[in-house]
Amino acid sequence: MKEPRELDWGPGAHPQVLPDIAPRVPELLALFRTKYADREALVHDQKRFTYGSIEQASARLATNLIDAGIGKGAHVGLLLPDDERFLISWLAVTRIGGVAVALSTLVTPAELQRLSKHADLQLIIAVTGFLSHDYVAKAEEAFAGIAQQQAPFRLASAPMLRGLWFWDESGTLPSWTQAIELDGPEALDRSLLEAAESDIQTSDPCGIIYTSGSTAEPKGVIHSHGNLIRQGMKLAVNFDYRSDERVFSTLPFFWVGGLATTMLCAMVIGATIVGSARKGTALVDMLEAERVTAVISWPHILRGIAEDPTFAARDWSAMRNGLLYEALPPERCAQDPALMPTPLGMTETVGPYTRHQRRLPEEHRGSLGPLMPGIEGRLVDPDSGKVIAIWRDSDSTADSGGAVGVMQLKADILMLGMVKREHRRVFTEDGWYHSGDLCSFRQGYLYFHGRADDLIKASGANVSPAEVELAIRGISGVASAIVLGVPEEERGSVVGAVVMPEAGAKLTADDVRAETTRLLSSYKRPRAVLIMDAGQIPMLPSRKVDRLALVGMLQDELRG
Repeated sequence: MKEPRELDWGPGAHPQVLPDIAPRVPELLALFRTKYADREALVHDQKRFTYGSIEQASARLATNLIDAGIGKGAHVGLLLPDDERFLISWLAVTRIGGVAVALSTLVTPAELQRLSKHADLQLIIAVTGFLSHDYVAKAEEAFAGIAQQQAPFRLASAPMLRGLWFWDESGTLPSWTQAIELDGPEALDRSLLEAAESDIQTSDPCGIIYTSGSTAEPKGVIHSHGNLIRQGMKLAVNFDYRSDERVFSTLPFFWVGGLATTMLCAMVIGATIVGSARKGTALVDMLEAERVTAVISWPHILRGIAEDPTFAARDWSAMRNGLLYEALPPERCAQDPALMPTPLGMTETVGPYTRHQRRLPEEHRGSLGPLMPGIEGRLVDPDSGKVIAIWRDSDSTADSGGAVGVMQLKADILMLGMVKREHRRVFTEDGWYHSGDLCSFRQGYLYFHGRADDLIKASGANVSPAEVELAIRGISGVASAIVLGVPEEERGSVVGAVVMPEAGAKLTADDVRAETTRLLSSYKRPRAVLIMDAGQIPMLPSRKVDRLALVGMLQDELRG
């Protein structure tokens, strides 16, 4: 298999920025100790960390993990914000062959219990709190009886879980927890850590990323060292990053957007990750002072930065990449937004699998660009499964003749599989992954035509209607529910729910909102709720639910 430096990237790409290493976390960490040691790895408001200090802290934590019996293949949950604690913990787990399972900081107690059991977590590393979340209290609610036990735990609600470690500065942790301590004597000789690192292969599982699939079953995507580090390299080339890049991002590390398009692609080239909890003019102050070169964020945050009253008077001369187009020099972006494509990607491919282009040729307006090197795609008819067209690696002429089909993929960044799903349930018999994206090919460019399933993209995050429906049906007085994506200007789309009460039940939209707040992460909760009897549901002549009409009614509710 060719590595990213060896791929055919074509004119304008700069693969020479990439290090000449095998795609494994231990080899990346060797660069942290040598080539990148004095570079800034992370700036988070007032805190600054070099690559050397991050590597040293992760090594100390890694020896603690080994001493506690955490080794190759152990699943370790990370319930952490996007700061040095995530970087140190993720590197500590993966450098010894553990599998880092990123958990959303928005997680509810019910979700924490369910994911911990589904992922067979042996250990959870967390902070005590973040924003309004108290993770100690959430753990006590999630795992019945944990407060009366001592590690190693024996919990029916999470049979594999043996401990919870907390990053804590208060010194007031309850007795059932363990505080992470990196300042005392080392638990083990470094030679054992080196031996563990030398046994890591590019094919070994490295991380699990949870995303909502098209069913209520949790969808845990398993990626290898090769997948994750290789994609970091590919994205650095794809985004035209340099080793002195200073990337500000608000995409969370627990999802593939932040993990791949911020953390991994910056670390592989020794660039600086910039983060902040600031907002408004204070955030603009920080971006200017830190000489940020690229801003990656959600549309509403980008819009807020550009509309700050002080924006036009700022010095943006360092800016050369990213999505804050108002701060980029004219030659770095197209004047017409329709000619600046958003790459197409998914968790199963560690993010984008199409090439980032600053401006499309006019004849390819509406395209998402070509497939990245190392990717092969084929289109199949959604009904018959017949192959319509195939895009071979680095093909510049792939064309489906106007036909639209479901994209299937093979790639050097494609996942190993999914947690607790057999290979045949994930891949086709001949090894392709069925993405669910409806696409067409035209003269070496990919066009996106929507989803073959009903996945909701709410505020940039995937939401499974089946999962939300399952939660709503568990509310007292609910007979059934229909969950739909509702277009909304600021967020793109939000979750809407049409709820049918049981006969005689006194059920209100506020009741549904209150219960889903308890049961679901914020981005999964319905923002528009309609209470309707079954006889009021609009139907098509085919006797199927008129989902388009319901979406319109939910839009009216959202506006009103």
